[in-house]
Amino acid sequence: MKNNFYCNLSIDIENPDLKSITEAFYRIQEIILPEFINQVILNFAEHYMSLEKKPFICEQCGNQDSFTWKTRKGKKTNILLIFGMALLNQLQVKCKICGHKMYITRKLLEIAPRKKIPVQTIRKLGLIGALTTFRVAKKIVGMFGWELDKMTIWRSVQKLAKEIDFDLDPNEAAHGEADGTGIPIQGIKKRGRELKVFVQLKKTGGVRIAGLSIGKYDSQWEKLFAPLIPKLRQFKQFLLVTDGDTSILKSLEGKVEVLFQRCLWHIPHQFKWYLWKDQVKRKSDEWIHSLCSLIDISVVRSLQDDDITTQNMIKLKKQKLNDLIQYCYEKGWKSCTTYLTNAAPDMFTAIENRLEGKTSSRVERVMRTVNLRINAGKWSTTGALNAMKIRLAYYYNGFDVE
Repeated sequence: MKNNFYCNLSIDIENPDLKSITEAFYRIQEIILPEFINQVILNFAEHYMSLEKKPFICEQCGNQDSFTWKTRKGKKTNILLIFGMALLNQLQVKCKICGHKMYITRKLLEIAPRKKIPVQTIRKLGLIGALTTFRVAKKIVGMFGWELDKMTIWRSVQKLAKEIDFDLDPNEAAHGEADGTGIPIQGIKKRGRELKVFVQLKKTGGVRIAGLSIGKYDSQWEKLFAPLIPKLRQFKQFLLVTDGDTSILKSLEGKVEVLFQRCLWHIPHQFKWYLWKDQVKRKSDEWIHSLCSLIDISVVRSLQDDDITTQNMIKLKKQKLNDLIQYCYEKGWKSCTTYLTNAAPDMFTAIENRLEGKTSSRVERVMRTVNLRINAGKWSTTGALNAMKIRLAYYYNGFDVE
């Protein structure tokens, strides 16, 4: 429907600089926007009232045909838009059948009764609050002409997160990665809880979030994987790359069969901690020799060779790994020996099964996306989970708001 809108305003502007003109426009916007919405809604309402069958029904008797106008400028209602607060007239009609009176402004705008903030505004504020801090989000919104408190943004994040659910996509790669990162929680020292992330690799490259939860360290992976079990069973063969966290494996044990692969990036990275635990002097000849040997063992390029070449390469790497374990044992490095012994069975799973995809975890990049937001302040577990759901869905799953 075409709407003709005319206005004639007079406004004082002290200087011809851009700042003064922009501030004047913000003041004009506060006047024009409500009037523009009022006129558009009234035009549509007049059109609908002329129809035999209306696009709304009587809340009391269900009548959809016979209505008469009660008022075109009823009790006003406040609506918070992304441009600021708008005070709108409520159009009221009366049912000719039962005499019931009802307001139709919110029905036409598709805004729930007695809700100050419409879904459209909540979705936009929720995304802003997940992408940056609440303080910065408040500042950004304030730069465009209207003030908003941080709590409104926080509530919008919590509401928007309810729209998002993660799951496996049977049309994407049968390859996933799981990892966790500590997050700062209110009332708990340091990083009191762990954000657990499960990603699925895309056939076209990159990853998508398939599962997300927050809980104690070394536990509650069951909560993340429980709804994914039926989808995991649909894959003929599913490769799961982890950093060696045993709680991840226990959460799937006996429920679904997957091939486990230790992340080859994590192995030398974590090995440095075990060298420290065994009191091996950092950057000493022994420290450098053992770490470089493990890095050499862990480096695996994409394979294009035949099975014989692959088998011999695996055999050579396993022999080098056994030599390194023996070296650590002879040096009396108990922690390093135990770590490498436990890692050995799952280091070359993907290569031995000739599966496509790298054996190094790409979920680490996801963790960087998490930390850029989660490190700002301390959170409740629910607040942190909701903010990360929106943030990760936006960056990795194509989620966006209109």
